[in-house]
Amino acid sequence: MAEASVDLEAAPIAPRRRARRRPLPSSLVAGGLVFAAIILVAIFAPLIAPYPFDEMHIRDRFHAPSLTYLAGTDEYGRDVFSRMIYGARLSLFMGVLATLVSLVIGVPLGLLSGYMRGAVDEAVMRILDIMMAFPPIMLVLLIITLTEPSLWKTSVAVGFLFVPAIARLMRSVCLDLAGEEYVLAARARGEGASYILLREILPNAWPPIIVEGSLRVTFAILLAAVLSFLGFGIQPPAADWGLMIAQARGYIERAPWIVLAPGLAMCVTVVAVNLFGDGLREYLDPRMSARRG
Repeated sequence: MAEASVDLEAAPIAPRRRARRRPLPSSLVAGGLVFAAIILVAIFAPLIAPYPFDEMHIRDRFHAPSLTYLAGTDEYGRDVFSRMIYGARLSLFMGVLATLVSLVIGVPLGLLSGYMRGAVDEAVMRILDIMMAFPPIMLVLLIITLTEPSLWKTSVAVGFLFVPAIARLMRSVCLDLAGEEYVLAARARGEGASYILLREILPNAWPPIIVEGSLRVTFAILLAAVLSFLGFGIQPPAADWGLMIAQARGYIERAPWIVLAPGLAMCVTVVAVNLFGDGLREYLDPRMSARRG
């Protein structure tokens, strides 16, 4: 019986399967687009705003929204729409700076606590417990009232408030990664603690850090607005959303647009950043995508 010969040249070659890319979550796309638009508005505020944020038009006090003043004017005749655009600069700056402060302090503390353990872990955790025992507003006010209010001090105080949450998250991630094979191999090679923390653990811990940082931006924006509302944050005549709401409290019945405009801007920013953070968490964690699917 003759063996059947196979013509290898005539045989079709199976096409290679390309790795299927996971689609971006809709919340990540929507939140990212809106947040990017807000950042662009803040950067190009002098080009977008029709008037300087502190320019007064006394004759047009409490002017209702119109083509001349898109969001109306306040008690000094200042254009609310222009002040709302300039307020995006201060709010985003404080939110991002406060988040960076919390990451710069909290990430190293969490790494040391999760890797060294023992007495170091116990000391760091007890200090963080003491910080978390104080009410957030009281702790920030205690820091701010030591000197005169300023943009930098408010941002640093708010960032200092988020250090315990960031440090605890970093500690939890470090404890999980410390038992991985590549970390054990680095220890077997005789690598030092600094090498393992910076070259092995930290590069693999960035997804939860980025997600937590994006969500902390919203908390920082809201807390900074509360401080400005209470008079401990940005001072007049600066255009800050919380300060604008505080100054307009007495005129809410006569000119409600003075309060609604900055409140709406703050709401849109917070929702956009929250959507971006939730979508980023879903995209970086395949298990969450599988559960939602």
